[in-house]
Amino acid sequence: MAVMSVESELLLLLGRQHVADPQLARVREILAQDAPGLDWGQFAAQAARHRVAALVGWHGWRFLTDKTVTGLDPAVMMLLYATYRDTRRTNEVMLREIQAISDAAVTQGVTVLLRKGGHLAFSAYQEPGLRPMGDLDVLVVREQAPALVEVLEQLGYVEGHPSVNGIVPLSKRERAFWRLYGSDLPKLNKLTGEIDCPIVSVDVNVSLALPGKGYDVPVSAVVAHAQHHRYGAASFLVPSVEDAVVDLAAHIYKTSTTLRFMTRGGKHRRLIKYVDIAELVRSAGPDFSWDLLLARVDEYRVAEPVYYGLAHLNMLFPDTVAADTLAALRQRCSAPDQLLTQYGQWDLAEPRVWQQDFLSRFFDPATDRELPASKSLV
Repeated sequence: MAVMSVESELLLLLGRQHVADPQLARVREILAQDAPGLDWGQFAAQAARHRVAALVGWHGWRFLTDKTVTGLDPAVMMLLYATYRDTRRTNEVMLREIQAISDAAVTQGVTVLLRKGGHLAFSAYQEPGLRPMGDLDVLVVREQAPALVEVLEQLGYVEGHPSVNGIVPLSKRERAFWRLYGSDLPKLNKLTGEIDCPIVSVDVNVSLALPGKGYDVPVSAVVAHAQHHRYGAASFLVPSVEDAVVDLAAHIYKTSTTLRFMTRGGKHRRLIKYVDIAELVRSAGPDFSWDLLLARVDEYRVAEPVYYGLAHLNMLFPDTVAADTLAALRQRCSAPDQLLTQYGQWDLAEPRVWQQDFLSRFFDPATDRELPASKSLV
């Protein structure tokens, strides 16, 4: 049985854009019963760790302002609301860069798609301030990657690590790592001079799966299905909703089973990854088809990574995924129960098996003490 603290349950309830009446009733119940003993410091830390601080702060500020919910810690809510304000200002800078990159790429005949945060912040979320992004993830077919790098360099982007003294070039070991183990190119960074977003990093993806993982998603097909998206005066290409769900679910699988993602920053424990899919499906409404998703899964042969992501999504937010779709995905997996509990199969001679159920370990960083070290080059 899952063991979840009231802080974790409250985070699940407030870590989404739309808090329906039943969820709001449960929020009030928790605060009425547990507010005096609720660890608000732990709650705030979890919100930051799971990258939903802006979402929670946005809700909290509204609840405090209209007094619809009592028992919230005002200091913590205003701190989290500051994250929302900062994210909104940062994403204004990001949007300008997205448009500049898209326009320059079109001029050079390069087809580039925005994925993950750069896509979702301006489509699935009603306000960009609700979805933080650490960098801009762009997708391009491998043959056009050199041309896209040239476009980025003309816009002032430089390969390397950002620092207070500028961009530090990659070492030979780091270059070897990217060449052998990456699904993307080394990041390119730009110093903007903007206090709200001093550095913009662009992650150029030429694949949606790590090498040697037994599956891939054909980038050319995703590009062929791409759609134009408009946000205000900005216009850029994004994956179709079905391809985006495949991408996001497979990304969860990658970061939740590969040790170098798990041991460096805990990327397997990020609620925002699951919220992204739920909000994308909700915002798309009738423009999204579960049947077409299954067809894409079969075409790309990615049932296992997609099932992994969507099955865990339904554990966090029940009924988000259509029951018949989840059952169909499960039938396409050779060992679905084993799939959901194993990790490290790409790094170790023998995979490890989690000893805790998903909901218990997802909100408890202490469970990571059993993780073996990553064998990656850098």
